[in-house]
Amino acid sequence: ASILWSPPASNLTKNEISASPTPVEFYRALASLPVDVLLLFGSGDPWCTPAVAKRMHTTLADRDGFSAPVVRYVSLENVGHCPNHEAPASVARVLLSWIRAPSLSQSRKETPLVTPGEGDRIGEPWGVVKLRETSIEESRDLGVVDRIVSTMVG
Repeated sequence: ASILWSPPASNLTKNEISASPTPVEFYRALASLPVDVLLLFGSGDPWCTPAVAKRMHTTLADRDGFSAPVVRYVSLENVGHCPNHEAPASVARVLLSWIRAPSLSQSRKETPLVTPGEGDRIGEPWGVVKLRETSIEESRDLGVVDRIVSTMVG
C-alpha cells in the first residue's frame, strides 16, 4: 500500500503529453484495475489499518466492466506495516499458493490460501504469525469510525 503516498496517479496514458495531468482519486484508480489482486496486510499496521485494507477489498470486489476479476485479502496477525520484511516466510506461503493457482480467475477464487488449523500459523525467527483470510462480507461490515478513517486515504 505504499502507493498511497506515491505521487498521484493521473488520467494520462503513456502516449499523452501534458504539462498539467489531472490527479485521480486513489479508490477510483484502484477500481479500474482489470486484473486479479491479492491483498496482504499486517493487522498491526498503524498507517494502512485493517479498515483501509477492507475498503480496498470492497472497492476491488465491486469493480464493473471486467470479466470476474478476483480479489482476496489475507491478514497477517502480529505483523505491522512491512509484512514482506517482518514475516517473509508467511508472505511467501500465501504468495506461492496464489501464484501456483491456475491463472483462471475461478481457480484463483477457490484455491486455498490459508489452511485453517496448524497451516494458518507460520514460524518466523521472532515468533509465530497467524494468517487469516478475510471474507468480502467481513470487509463490507465496517463500523462508522472505520468508514471515516478509510476515506482519509487517497
